[in-house]
Amino acid sequence: MKKILSSLTILSLTLALAIGFSRAFFSDTETSKDNKLTAGKIDLLVDNTSYYNGVKNEGTTFTPSDLPEKYFFNFTDLKPDDYGEDTISLHVDDNDAWACMKITKTADDDNTCTEPEKIDDPSCLEPDNDTDDGELGDNLLFVFWADDGDNVLEVGEDPTWRKGSASSLFDGTVWPLADSSFNVWGEASGTRLAPNPRPVAEYPLGPAGDNNGNNIAGEPEDGGFFCDGETLNNVTQTDIFLADVEFWAEQRRHNDNFRCDGTTPSGTPTNTPTPTPSLVACQQADVILVLDRSGSIDGTELATLKTAAKTFIDDLGLSASGIHAGFSSFATTASLNQHLTDNGTTVKNAIDLLPSSGFTNLKEGIDLAIGEHANPGDNHDREDVGSPDKMIIITDGHPNRPLPESTADDVAKASADAARSAGAEVYVVGIGSDVNASYLQTVANDAGHYYPVSGYGGLQTVLQNLDLCD
Repeated sequence: MKKILSSLTILSLTLALAIGFSRAFFSDTETSKDNKLTAGKIDLLVDNTSYYNGVKNEGTTFTPSDLPEKYFFNFTDLKPDDYGEDTISLHVDDNDAWACMKITKTADDDNTCTEPEKIDDPSCLEPDNDTDDGELGDNLLFVFWADDGDNVLEVGEDPTWRKGSASSLFDGTVWPLADSSFNVWGEASGTRLAPNPRPVAEYPLGPAGDNNGNNIAGEPEDGGFFCDGETLNNVTQTDIFLADVEFWAEQRRHNDNFRCDGTTPSGTPTNTPTPTPSLVACQQADVILVLDRSGSIDGTELATLKTAAKTFIDDLGLSASGIHAGFSSFATTASLNQHLTDNGTTVKNAIDLLPSSGFTNLKEGIDLAIGEHANPGDNHDREDVGSPDKMIIITDGHPNRPLPESTADDVAKASADAARSAGAEVYVVGIGSDVNASYLQTVANDAGHYYPVSGYGGLQTVLQNLDLCD
C-alpha cells in the first residue's frame, strides 16, 4: 500500500524595527530541524519446536525467522503409529496486526510401487504423471489447537478447531488466527496480535491425533495425544505427501473489519492478504482472463470456475475510467468470449455461457488475449495510454493442442513470451494435480506469478488474494 504523507510547514516572518542610531537590525530566528515522518512496519517472524516419535527433531526446529528453506515436517521414513508434535509461535514487529494461515496440498503421490503395496493397492501404477493418486494424505491425521505454551494438548485446550486427515484439511482454505470475527486463542473477537516484546500464544500441530478427539494429559515429547496405526495396511508404502504452509499478518490500525476470508461482516468481499493495489497498476488495468474449458473439467468444477471468475470480476470494480476486463477461453480451439469492457454484468453473462469439452489449446487462448490487449482503444471509450495489460491464465491441465501434441506446450510458452514482450504481465493459476507446475511457472512472468491450488474449491480464494500491482 502506498500512502503519500504530506507535511505543512508554517513559516513565521519576524518584522524588524529600524532604529536611527544604528545600521543594524534587531532580529530573532527559531528553527525546528529535522522534522521527521517515518513509516512503521509489520514484520512477521515464525519459530517452531518439533518432536518426532518422542525425540526433539533439530531439522524442523528453528528460531524466529522468515520461512524460506524452513520445514514444519520433513520426514522420509514414516511408519504406522509414528507421531509428532510441532509448536509454532508467531511474532509480529512492531505494530498490532491480524494473523491468518493456510496449508495447501501440492502432491499426494504413490511415488513408487512395492510388491506388498500392489497387493493392497492394485491401482498403484508408478511411474505415471498423476501426483494425486497416493493414499498417505488420507492416513495422516492432524490436530491443531491453541496451546498455553507447554507443547502439550491438555484438558481445556480445544482439539476440534482443525482436525482430520491431511487430504481433508490442506485444501488451501484460509484459516483465521486473529481477525475481526475470530481469535483462535480464545480471546474476544477483534483481539489482535500485539507487537513484541509481548509473547504471542503458541500454535502447535502434529501429524497425528487422538482418534476419539479426547484431551489427554501428556508430555511435550508426545504432545498429549496418541495415534493408533494398527488398522493400516500397505497402501501407503513409499507414498509421498507435500504441502505448502503459509502465514501472514495484516495491519490492524484503520483496518477494524478485516477478515482473513476477505469479507466484511455482511459478506461483501473487501480485503485480501495482498497489498492494496496501486492506482496505476490496479485501478486502470486492462485485465483479460484466459479460462480453460477443456473436457477434463466436469460440470461441478465448471460451475465453481464460473462462480470464482464472476466474483473476481465483481472484486475488480470495473468502471469507465478504471479497470476494464474481458476474457478468452480455450479447449480444442479458443474463443474470444468478451472484449475488454467496463460493464461487469456483460462479462459475467458471457462467463455463464461457457461449455466444457475437447482438448487443451492454451496457445490459442493466449494469442486471442494478446490481440485484445493490442486492439486500439480496447473497444471502450477510455483513452488507453498508461493502462497496464494483465493476463490471468486459469488451467487444470497440460497443453495438447494445436497438433502435433509433442510441441503444444512449447508453442503455448512462445505465445506467453510474446505477451510479455508486448508489455503484458502474465499470471497463471494451476488447479489440481495434473498440471505441470514447473512448466506453468515458465508461462507466467516468474515463479511469483504462479498460484497453485489443489482443487476448484480453492480457486475463489486464490483470485481474491491475487495481487495485480506492479
